[in-house]
Amino acid sequence: MNIQFTVGILITILGAMVGSFLSVVIARTHKHQKDIWFGRSICPHCKKQLKWYYLFPIFSYLFLRGKCGLCGKRISAHYLGLEVLTAGFFLLAFIKAPFIDSNFAINIINYALLESFIFYIVLFTFLSLIFFYDLLYKEIPDRFSIPAIVIAVIMAFLTGTPALLSIGIALLIIVLFFGGQIVISRGAWLGGGDLRLGILMAVILGWKVMILALILSYIIGAVLSLILIASKKANRKTMIPFGPFLIMGLVVSMFWGELIITKYFELIY
Repeated sequence: MNIQFTVGILITILGAMVGSFLSVVIARTHKHQKDIWFGRSICPHCKKQLKWYYLFPIFSYLFLRGKCGLCGKRISAHYLGLEVLTAGFFLLAFIKAPFIDSNFAINIINYALLESFIFYIVLFTFLSLIFFYDLLYKEIPDRFSIPAIVIAVIMAFLTGTPALLSIGIALLIIVLFFGGQIVISRGAWLGGGDLRLGILMAVILGWKVMILALILSYIIGAVLSLILIASKKANRKTMIPFGPFLIMGLVVSMFWGELIITKYFELIY
């Protein structure tokens, strides 16, 4: 079996495990519990401590049909979604930075790509937290967004990508565009958490790809909102968090942004 394929599977499993842990972090953060990182998992309904064999990411949820193995009550699908999303993010990180060299005659590990891979999985861990916290509670905590920004700044400084000028222009665009909406709507359209997420996008992408990410975010948001309204799961007054849409646009642009921009200009010229 190809070693890169094997490592990819292991990394995907690791991502699912991290996603399972993140669900605990989200719940304890929302409840303002001091002991966020430690302590055994419990059922949100019966409050009983879960057995170890109920904690296998993805598989336990599917095997138990989305119910607690102790009290039988329904467990929210967001637990499964978080595990799947984080697993997918980790796999994308490996695809973006495949640090394992299948040619044993040289070196098995590309350390430059390994550094990029570590950056991506740490970043994606915070993006998973932001995605589901905003989806569940319509809020983006600073304890998630600010560390992600710091990590992105360090990576940009170390790699020189994007260029500082590009980041500066992107930051100006975000402050004017998002800040203007916040002021005009008095926080009804966007909040401070969205602004900080926009800053993160600016640092990671630079101004050209960030504009694409914003366009994609608004398109995805509009389409999904219309679907929710059409299915009567929401109405025009329903408050729909924008953070998940921004993250979708960000991730797509991180991996395929340059290609999309190139193909677009090839079509119009």
